[in-house]
Amino acid sequence: MEQLYIETGKFFNILSTILSTLDINEILTNVVGEIRCILNADRCTLYLIDRETNELYSKVLQAENLVEIRVPIMKSSLAGYSATTEKIINIRDAYDDGELQGIDGELSFNKSWDQKSGYRTESVLVVPIPIKSGKEIIGIFQALNKPGGFSDLDVNTMEQLAYLLGIAVNNALLYQAIEEEKKLREYIIDDIEEGICILDTKRRITSASKFMEVMSGMRHTIESMTGENLFDVFPSFLGSELEEKINDVMVKGYKMIVQLSVLEVKIIPYLDEKGKTRKLILIFTRI
Repeated sequence: MEQLYIETGKFFNILSTILSTLDINEILTNVVGEIRCILNADRCTLYLIDRETNELYSKVLQAENLVEIRVPIMKSSLAGYSATTEKIINIRDAYDDGELQGIDGELSFNKSWDQKSGYRTESVLVVPIPIKSGKEIIGIFQALNKPGGFSDLDVNTMEQLAYLLGIAVNNALLYQAIEEEKKLREYIIDDIEEGICILDTKRRITSASKFMEVMSGMRHTIESMTGENLFDVFPSFLGSELEEKINDVMVKGYKMIVQLSVLEVKIIPYLDEKGKTRKLILIFTRI
């Protein structure tokens, strides 16, 4: 890392906070709050990238409840522009179209948020958050309304904090994925008499029982089929009722049963807190 632009005491305090939690909600709220104080900004938001929906999402506290907010990634918006181009934006007045056009002719500020809330956005600093590998970004950090605008020192400070946030967010998301996998496993038993596999939203196998090896005619091991598309591993299912029902369950979010020639297949959706299907549990039983 390059030279740090935060005084030593504050830096180690924020470093301890950022790296001491694996709770993504705490990073999106408490950690962001501490950074807001360091920047002396009025509001700050850490948006994460959902590449499946091409959206930025975050969680904010409203009346002591965490509320998820989502915005589409579009180059025309401030946050979307930074997420798309991976560039830092530092503007004095979001309402100054000339200042925005000076950055990019497509750039604009969506005033509807201010109109609904009665808030007046002026200075804005948006900084991409790199994933720890440095090959892509995992989100963007947006700070609003520092008196007098954000300085070059603020930009340098956020570049350093963005690096640390990238590490913390990546670790927290990996931990969250592991915990979700554990919850899934609570619903299933790895029984040799039944074939069980878990699919993600792209129909890729994320986990499977030993019986799935037998179903493949021992052509595949659990390790080799993990990460592969179900229909690549089992091409005989292509165009079958099973493929049709998998697609239905993914969209509709309720359990279905399919009768194949020698197998019964239960398709069970795993839903998130908003009722959206995130994974499917497939249970294959000999008839």
